[in-house]
Amino acid sequence: MVKIAVVGGSEFIVGFQLAGIKDTMEVTGNYFNEMKNMKSRKDIGIVVVDEKIMERLDIHQRLDIEASVEPVFIPVSTKAEQDSLKRLIKKSIGIDLWK
Repeated sequence: MVKIAVVGGSEFIVGFQLAGIKDTMEVTGNYFNEMKNMKSRKDIGIVVVDEKIMERLDIHQRLDIEASVEPVFIPVSTKAEQDSLKRLIKKSIGIDLWK
């Protein structure tokens, strides 16, 4: 059984911990390396990541993380970027709903 994990700052992950998600990682240093470590775990299927962390990655690192299928990284924030949302939906269901 694959698990859901959460990556972000302490304020971001605390709500998920209260909801019962045990696999959380507080990111403090090298964001990309820490996310790559999460990416290499075979027991994780979905990684909810703070959008602020994704914004701190350079474009190539961000595309590498967004292209991941196992696990799927889902950025969460108060703002929804339409292009990122389109890519996530296309990756999840396999078709582009906007064409």
